[in-house]
Amino acid sequence: MSATVAGRLHGEIESHRPIRAHAGKISITGWCLNADSPEAPPVRLRTEAGILPLTARLARTDVPQFFPHCPAASHCGYVIEGTLPSGVYLAHFEAQFPNGSWQNFQTLSLVVDPAPFTAVLDEPIPTGILRDRVHVGGWALQPGETLTSLVLRYGHRELPCHFGLPRLDVPALFPGEPKASSAGFESVDPLVAGHGPVRVRGQLASGRIVVAPTTVTFSIATDENHGPELDLTAKRATLPDGKPVPAEPPARSSRPLNILFVIPGNLISNSALQVAALANELAAAGHDCVITAQRDPGTLAYHDAPRFRAKPFAEAVTNGAEFINRRGPDLIHAWTTRECVRLTSLELQRRYGGRLIVQLEDNEQEILAQTLQRPWAELAALPAPELATLITPDFSHPILSREFLAAADGITTIIDSLHRFVPEGKPRVTLWPAADPRYFFRRPTAEEFHRALQLDPATTILFYHGNTHASNAAEMRALYRAVLLLNQTGHATCLIRAGTDSVDFLGADSAEIKPHVIELGPIHTHRHLPPLMALADIFVQPGRADAFNDYRFPSKLPEFFALGRPVVLPRTNLGTSLRHGIDAYVLDEADADGIAHAVRELRRDRALYERLAQGATAFAAQHFSWRRSAEALAKFYADLTT
Repeated sequence: MSATVAGRLHGEIESHRPIRAHAGKISITGWCLNADSPEAPPVRLRTEAGILPLTARLARTDVPQFFPHCPAASHCGYVIEGTLPSGVYLAHFEAQFPNGSWQNFQTLSLVVDPAPFTAVLDEPIPTGILRDRVHVGGWALQPGETLTSLVLRYGHRELPCHFGLPRLDVPALFPGEPKASSAGFESVDPLVAGHGPVRVRGQLASGRIVVAPTTVTFSIATDENHGPELDLTAKRATLPDGKPVPAEPPARSSRPLNILFVIPGNLISNSALQVAALANELAAAGHDCVITAQRDPGTLAYHDAPRFRAKPFAEAVTNGAEFINRRGPDLIHAWTTRECVRLTSLELQRRYGGRLIVQLEDNEQEILAQTLQRPWAELAALPAPELATLITPDFSHPILSREFLAAADGITTIIDSLHRFVPEGKPRVTLWPAADPRYFFRRPTAEEFHRALQLDPATTILFYHGNTHASNAAEMRALYRAVLLLNQTGHATCLIRAGTDSVDFLGADSAEIKPHVIELGPIHTHRHLPPLMALADIFVQPGRADAFNDYRFPSKLPEFFALGRPVVLPRTNLGTSLRHGIDAYVLDEADADGIAHAVRELRRDRALYERLAQGATAFAAQHFSWRRSAEALAKFYADLTT
């Protein structure tokens, strides 16, 4: 929930990330306090393009939970509004100390979009399909900037245009814009053979490229250079597709429950995707499910037809979850022991009642130790005041997390190894993650797309989706190094990667490795992943048995298996339950050499490849099901509430 710097400064940016400002207008909300001061500090946003000061204060009902001894917590909310020129900036959020100095408490990327580029094609038609070889025209305008070139694009064609022509109608649409009266354009030549929707592409004096769609399609079959034998409307290369197996609706519960999930982060994190899948299944069975998330409630928009409702922490604490039957929660399911979740869950329980369930999905002790670069035993032995300065709401407190587990009515875990952290005698159940069967199912391979990428048919495609951070940087480096080794030894391999990197894990090797990697960046809408994942020949989960991997269950693994490709993974977490050579290719350590060896063997031995592809599908069908996990969870809930 917070960033912490010297001087016991705490703060959070709560606007949806990545921060994007449209038409230059900035509006950012969050909170910030200095734990040593009774007053909330002034805050500002500093970029290379200018500084925006605080414009309003907001009362906060949630922050005092985390900082009960700080008087400023109740009024530390803020709004920063203003305008900045278009561009991509590092946004430094700073707070002022009583001595007048400014201290950074968080740095994020800020994208400031300009006013949109607008273009209209209206000669000879304003909408529809044009099949005649004629000159065409319209108008195009980028407010505040000057066009230096303009072309029309349709299909594989690009048609240059004269621009800067008079238009008497456009100034009324853009009052005060001096270039509106000369926004007209006309094609230099008549249309040539081509087919497709028309887009207007301009280059600005700043060098920026802008594109706008139109409501016109050009469909020109032939011209003097292209005969009718050339089919310009041929089918395009598409991503692999298929049809999911339809699922029967779940049995309705005879005793519906009000279930409130409390999750860290936003609604597109790995934790959130698991909670959302369970909540959808529980809701389909008649339970009323609400998810309260630490930040970015707008990320609910990335979910397809959710059956649950979502609220930010502050709203859930202030107004309750507002269940349909107007009663409080029967169960509060805290997803992890992180401080932001622990404190919010306890406050919700204090105000509205309900049994408390806690989910364990990681070795939180190891994550904290790796992040702070201090041994766990040393951290656990620190005095309480010193711990308070180190443990921000995004981490589990060494002492308070144990008290939280002891106070819970029941514990759920993502893998059995986490039972070592469960207090003796506490009710518990293990729930494996799964893959959404609406999107993750066996899809055909992608020979057509290989051709579109101009890859040799023998090229092996790997796919990996997930972020890189301090805890998995070494194994991500191993995956990338394996791709380099394969290419260096004559086995053409391409890695398609989705996700973001918060650490530099390649260093000096980056330039040598990157030509073999297609970086897609973050894909927030999870259902868009499966067609891209189906491009892969093999899925690889790098890593080895250690204090981090032994206590986790990578949520991407069920998705790998469901798509019906061979899976290479280490003998840790799920790997300890798999049969090598039948369910998957299980390595003692999935390092660069091991991964490269496995990929070479799978490409060389077609029988092994097919056996593991079938094995992945069979294992997924038998062991990964959100329906079955939700049914087990519902039974666990029922046992605790009767």
